[in-house]
Amino acid sequence: MSTNNAIKLVTTKLAKQVSGYALLKDDMEFAARVFGLAAKRHVRSVAERQANRPSAEAKARLLFALDPILRAGASVGQFDEDNRNESEVERCALFEAGIVTYGRCFSSGARTGLPNRIFVGALSRRRELHDAIMAVRNKHIAHSELKMEQSIVGCQLIDDQNYGKRLNLILTILSMRRDAPKNDRLTALEAHCRAIVHEVIEPKILKSGRALREQLLQMPAEQIAKYADLGTTNPTLEELL
Repeated sequence: MSTNNAIKLVTTKLAKQVSGYALLKDDMEFAARVFGLAAKRHVRSVAERQANRPSAEAKARLLFALDPILRAGASVGQFDEDNRNESEVERCALFEAGIVTYGRCFSSGARTGLPNRIFVGALSRRRELHDAIMAVRNKHIAHSELKMEQSIVGCQLIDDQNYGKRLNLILTILSMRRDAPKNDRLTALEAHCRAIVHEVIEPKILKSGRALREQLLQMPAEQIAKYADLGTTNPTLEELL
């Protein structure tokens, strides 16, 4: 007698619920982990940043690149470049990855999402931090609504005895948005994510997992045998990029 020991792809509502909560757990633990890693990245002091500002030669090269503007009779007042070191860039990248991944857990779509009403009881005091995270995600990182990134071009008109009003200055300021909060805030974000896993997601996995087990035990073997064998049909990153 032949036996088929292939893993079957269970498609009941309970099975999808269990798998959805498993994905939420993975995402929330990832967010907690990257927030914690961000807090471990070294950030230079103000004095160290000042000591590592672009040299006069680097500024001169920037001015030469703006030669057409300078020839028109203007001058450059300020141009801020991104002068973060690798550790600071990694810190900001980890912070943004945590914010985006956290937001995925509360988005409604094809997969299971967490509702805002989870912030009751032991989690009620965490609602304010949740709202802050989602505001940063929705209005700053995923979309640009807050005035936290600006590239400003300004001009100044002065009185000239021979020509009247004329252009004197073009001022360009690039205000970078990619920043991360201080270590204590990053640590609080990590703890926030782990609390959601412990208080909400893991209990839901346990409850729905037990219900699924009972559901499968009551199914005839012939019905389970009709489920498709588990396969790997999802696209890879290499196929998407």
